[in-house]
Amino acid sequence: MKKIVCHPRLGEITLSRTLRASRITLSVRPDGSIRLSFPALVSERRALRFLEQKVEWAEQVRTKQKAQNPVVSLADSFPTRRHRLRLLAGDYVRISVRITEEEIIVRYPHSCSADSEQVQEAARRGVVEALRREAKELLPPWVDRLATRHGFRYRNIAIKATHSKWGSCTAHNDLNFSLFLLLLPDELIEYVILHELCHTVHKNHSPRFHALLDEVTNGRDRELAREMRKRHPSI
Repeated sequence: MKKIVCHPRLGEITLSRTLRASRITLSVRPDGSIRLSFPALVSERRALRFLEQKVEWAEQVRTKQKAQNPVVSLADSFPTRRHRLRLLAGDYVRISVRITEEEIIVRYPHSCSADSEQVQEAARRGVVEALRREAKELLPPWVDRLATRHGFRYRNIAIKATHSKWGSCTAHNDLNFSLFLLLLPDELIEYVILHELCHTVHKNHSPRFHALLDEVTNGRDRELAREMRKRHPSI
């Protein structure tokens, strides 16, 4: 069960009651979003009391993350897998975005600058849409190849613009992947895919889960996990 609540100091909080959770935990994602996870037998009221005890901690983590991960402007020629961003100033009345087979074209008036909030918002919108198209084309066959190679079975695949996590696996073995996955190197994309495929066998992060993930990654589970902790699904 997932539910969104609005906290007066922290804003939107995702409440997640799950069978996987063994205790109440509060996590602050790299994009600043906050998730409160708690076991199925724990009441929502008790979980929210735990949240109130952690408000100052969550605010401190957010402040630290903003300092470590400042918003970076998208420059001209920013690449996705199959597209390249073009920022074109001209005698335009308004800002527009167009996606071709190879380019994400953002046109804007001379009165704006390339790093202005409005142009950058348009650029990010265009890049996200390009990534969505690429992910829907590239990720399903990629998942299928790895699942076939290692003998995994899954049901459906969904591609979303999630900033909180790279992927997830439901109780029914439906796989969800962030479209920002395509900004990673191939070996890390495969690690995320294999991570979620292993959840079709083990619905937790138990020693057996990590043993299986280590097996299908040729003994590189810990190494690749360390590398993934340096990254977050965003642009």
